Amino acid sequence: MAPPRTSQRAAQPGWTMMTAIHDALRRDLDQLIHTTASRPTARVRWGVFRGHLQYHLATEDALMWRPARARLAGDPHGQALLDAMQDEHQLIGPLQALTDDAFAMNADSSRLALLLTRLQTRLISHLAHEEADALPLISQVMTPPEVRQITRAVRGGTTAPRAAATIPWALADATPDICHQVLSDLPAPARILHRTAWLPRHTRNTPSL
Repeated sequence: MAPPRTSQRAAQPGWTMMTAIHDALRRDLDQLIHTTASRPTARVRWGVFRGHLQYHLATEDALMWRPARARLAGDPHGQALLDAMQDEHQLIGPLQALTDDAFAMNADSSRLALLLTRLQTRLISHLAHEEADALPLISQVMTPPEVRQITRAVRGGTTAPRAAATIPWALADATPDICHQVLSDLPAPARILHRTAWLPRHTRNTPSL
C-alpha cells in the first residue's frame, strides 16, 4: 500500500514543505522496497534518498530540536518529547548505514528488502510522531518567522544547490495544491529556476523504480 499523502492528513499550518519532504521520504522507501528495476538503478535511487534523509535529519537536529529545548526549559513534557525525537533520529541512523552497506556490497534481494522494511518501519513511525506531536509543539514555542526559517532550511534555501535538488524531489508526486503552496512560498526567481532548470534536471536524472 502506498504511503499516506500530505493532503490526507490534518493540515499543519506553516509546515507544508516539511510534510511534503516527509511524504517524499515515505514514497522513496516504498518504491525501493517494491521496485522491479535493476540493482544499479535502485542503487542510484537509494543514494538520492539517503542524501535527502541525512540532510533532513541533520537540519532538524540543528534548527528545531536544539532551539526548542531552550524554549521548553521547565516543561518536562516538552523536554520528553524532544528527547524522543532525538532518540528516534539516533535509531534511524544505524538502519540507514546497514542498508547503505548492503547496497555497496550487492547483498541479495531478500537481505536488502528486509533492511529496507526495517528502515521503513522506523522512519514512518518517527515521521508520524513528529507530525502529530512535535510540529504542533514547535509552532507553539517558536515564532512564525522562526518556523519560516526552518522551512527555508529544510528545503535548502532558495537558490542553493540543495534547494535545486530538494524541491523538485519533494514535489515529484505531490498534489497540485501542495505544489502550489510550496512554490508560492518561493521568491519569483526561484520559481523560474524550478520550472526551467531544477525540475527538468530532476526528471532527466532520476531513474524510475
